[in-house]
This record gives sequence, structure tokens and C-alpha cells, in this order.
Amino acid sequence: MKVSVYAAGSRRFVSFVDENEIPVQPLADAFIYSEFLNASFSTKKRIAYELKILLCYFELHGIELSNRVASGNFLSSNEISCLYGQMMLRKESLGKIQKTSNTTAITSKKIRNAISASNHNSYKVSCETRTGRIRTLRKYLSFLFDYFHGDVVPPKGLIGAFQTMQNRLKAKENYSTTKSRAQPVELSESVIPDNIYKQFLQIIHPSNSKNPFLNCKLRNYLIISIIAQTGLRRSEVCKLKISDCQFHGDFNKISVYATPDDKSDPRINRPDKKCGRPHMSGITPQLMREVQFYITNERTKYPKANSHDFIFVAEKNTHATAGLPITREMINYIFSKVSASLNFKIHPHLLRHKWNEKLSENAASKGLDREYTEDVRRNAMGWQPNSQMGRVYNDKHEQLIAINIMTEHQETIDGSKE
Repeated sequence: MKVSVYAAGSRRFVSFVDENEIPVQPLADAFIYSEFLNASFSTKKRIAYELKILLCYFELHGIELSNRVASGNFLSSNEISCLYGQMMLRKESLGKIQKTSNTTAITSKKIRNAISASNHNSYKVSCETRTGRIRTLRKYLSFLFDYFHGDVVPPKGLIGAFQTMQNRLKAKENYSTTKSRAQPVELSESVIPDNIYKQFLQIIHPSNSKNPFLNCKLRNYLIISIIAQTGLRRSEVCKLKISDCQFHGDFNKISVYATPDDKSDPRINRPDKKCGRPHMSGITPQLMREVQFYITNERTKYPKANSHDFIFVAEKNTHATAGLPITREMINYIFSKVSASLNFKIHPHLLRHKWNEKLSENAASKGLDREYTEDVRRNAMGWQPNSQMGRVYNDKHEQLIAINIMTEHQETIDGSKE
């Protein structure tokens, strides 16, 4: 069984199918388009993949959920506990964790236990991932209960047994979302060392002799430069439209906003703004003029580009895609090529972190206080007013300052610094 993504007209759908693309889980399909009808397509797809993992787990253990709910033979406490243990693991590791042959050869029990624990942890998913899986199961079971018993008045005992099962699942959700011990802020000097970052900005320029691209040099340079100057996510760059650029006035602003299920987007996996509120991002007037040059002189070479307003388009026609909007996978490929040339792995989100580092440094040099810097950062990133993400970057910057101050103080005391 797999999740199939397909388009019908301007709309996109997900469905559970077999290897021959024949639908196999009609109730699961109905659940997604009943409970998540007004949700974004990315949410529908996420729910589908979570549900696929759950359905495959139950199939592996000989449990048919729809039959169990229809008959009133709900999941037991032991079945839920076993399920939860598996839902903590990566999908490729479900039911497959085994001790390595080297582990059994080690005589020290403490060392064997430590290695075993380390191996097990490497298979685990994040707290948010396992919570999402359990939540999806609980909602799916509620859908099945309504489907099989909603048209009649079920016996009180049946309702009580179902509610007991749901409470047990809810307890696992709450257990998963319990805040773990606070993790220290990573205090590496920079996510990208300044010397590497300088080389990075040089090598992406189309005229640089070390530019790793034979084609699409201008387009790739513009994509990377926009991410570096704005801290935008790759999805946000993929969905930028010509109409989002202010080719007037200060010539330096780009509008960033969400467009759920944009019908003008021909891509199956349509990129979108992840979360937050609409905002404006600033780039240099020079970069804006280069974007305008690309639109006027390069983009117009591809007839399919006339069918949409998205700025960056595919330039190779391998799958008859020349002129169509670029994908997130293409941006990943662009960064992989540059990373290989630098011998240093740089991905789009790393540039987002670097942008935030620079903001902290510039704000400190201007004497801006912490609270104001957080407000500026939230606006620039498009985060919600109550977002606490900015504190992560501010905490790191302030701790590095504290370390530098105390290091200088200690050097003065030791006499190593006059």
C-alpha cells in the first residue's frame, strides 16, 4: 500500500492505493476528506502518511481496525502500549531493531547496555512526530465509530469501552507532548564560518570561475542570493511571483504570504509559506534589478512561463518541464552542487540561521535592546506576535557575548592580556 498524490483539474488529492494504483482503503480516504476537508493539501498529505504507517502496523499484527470498531472489540491497553512503543520509531525501523553482532561480543554488561540504548535512540523519531501519529489514530478511530455506530443509539457499555480506549490514547498524546528537559543552546561560533560564507557568496556569482553550474547560472545565483539576503524558506522562494516584487519606489521589497492550494500553480507538490503571517522581506536594489533582468531576458525564453506568474522556472526540458515553476527538490540540488564545490554542506535552512546570526550582530552593533530585536526578528521572519523562536537566536548571541567578556576578564587576571 502506498499514498498516491494526483491532480484532477486544478485540485490535488491523496488516496491509498496498491501497486496497480487501485484504491485499497476507502474508509481511510473518506476520513481524510471528512475530517480535514478545509485543511491545506500539505496537511492532508501529512495525515495520509501518518495513517499509512498506522494501517501498515496493524496489518502486520493481524488487526483490522474497521472490523474491530464495527464489532466493538476495541484496542486493549496492552495493544496500545505495544503500538506506542513502535510509533516512537522511524518508519523504516518499525519492528526491525535488533542487536548488532558486535554488541554481543562485548563482555561488559554496562557497555552492552550503553551501545544498545544508543542504537535504539538512533531509530527514534521526534516527540512531535510520534504525537502526530497517535493523534491521527485517535481521530481515525472516532471517525470509524461514528461511521459504524452513528446512525443508532449504541449501548452505554459500548460507548464506555470506546471512551476508555480513546482516553488511553489521549494519555499517550499528553505523555508525548510533555516538555522534556530544556536543552542547552548550541554555542558553535557560527552555523557557517565567516570565511566559508564569504567563499559561498563569491562562488555562486555567474561570472566566478569556480561556479559549479554549466547552465542556469543566473537563476541559481538569484535563488541563493534571495535566501541569503532574506532568510526565506525554500518553499517561499519557489512560490515567489513576479507580482510579489516591488519593481518601483525603493526597489527592494518582496511580499511573502500564504496561498493555500493556489489554483494557478501547476505543480503537484505545491510549495507554500509554512506558517505565520504575511510580511515584507527586503533585498538590495541591485539584486532586485538582477531579478528584473532575469524575468525580462531569461524567463521569457520559455513559452510555458507565459502560463503562470511564478518567477523561477525550469530551464532544462528533460521531462517537458522547461518554463514551469521550479520545485523544492531543484533548490536542494542547487545547494548540493555548491556544497560539493565548497566541501562544506550548506542547505537553505542553514542560510536562514546565518541570516538570524547576522541580525543579532547588527542589532547589537546598533545598540538595540533584546525586546526590540525580538520584535524586529518576528516581523522579518513572518512569525506570529507570540512566537518564542527569536529567543533561541537572542539567547545564543547573548551567551557568546558573556563567554567572550569572561574570557577577556580571565586573561586580564592571569596576566596573559595586558
